[in-house]
Amino acid sequence: MRGANLRGAYLIGADLGAADLRLADLIGADVRDADLRGADLTGSIFLTQSQVNAARGDARTRLPGSVSRPGHWSR
Repeated sequence: MRGANLRGAYLIGADLGAADLRLADLIGADVRDADLRGADLTGSIFLTQSQVNAARGDARTRLPGSVSRPGHWSR
């Protein structure tokens, strides 16, 4: 899914574990409860803190420098 156009996509509860989402356009994507454990989101475009906070991730999830790892994510 590297470089995918996911603008406005409904990814609620989607299994994106270990997905390569580098350079993916995530503007307006709904990732509530999406599984991002082990996913690589470095360089993703328009990823917001609120999107990350609404998703599930872990210590293996790679994030761009513009967002922080939520405290509720598993370690």
